[in-house]
Amino acid sequence: MLVGWRDWRRGPDVEGPFMSKADDVFGPLAGPMVAEWGSSCTYIRVEDPGVYDPATGQVTATETTYNVKAVMLELEPKEYEGVFQQSDFKLIIDPGQIDNGYIKTSDRFVVPFPSGNKNCKVIDVVTYRGDNPISFEVIVRPQ
Repeated sequence: MLVGWRDWRRGPDVEGPFMSKADDVFGPLAGPMVAEWGSSCTYIRVEDPGVYDPATGQVTATETTYNVKAVMLELEPKEYEGVFQQSDFKLIIDPGQIDNGYIKTSDRFVVPFPSGNKNCKVIDVVTYRGDNPISFEVIVRPQ
């Protein structure tokens, strides 16, 4: 399909023939892969901004919890980029498990370890997407 200058000029956020092809080809891949190879964990979405209570001086954020499956991978040394630590690891998540929302660095995961469940802070997120998110590659740090 030929794309006109006006379609191209509107930018990548506009639905069009290129982005929808990514959804068609790659969209169905993440779900089955994560379902087969993933481990159960909990994703906690922290809604921004929180509510400030002047009496206590605390900011309370609304949290939404999702029971998800994620493929857990070690980081390769070349991925450290100077900001990651040796204890950091990667999670691959299917967006369908979290209502096709986006993962933010304010969110966290509870991940099972042999020593018990650990809270993990989101350090970095790479979103693979077409018109919609296809998968997330999330770098987390155990706390």
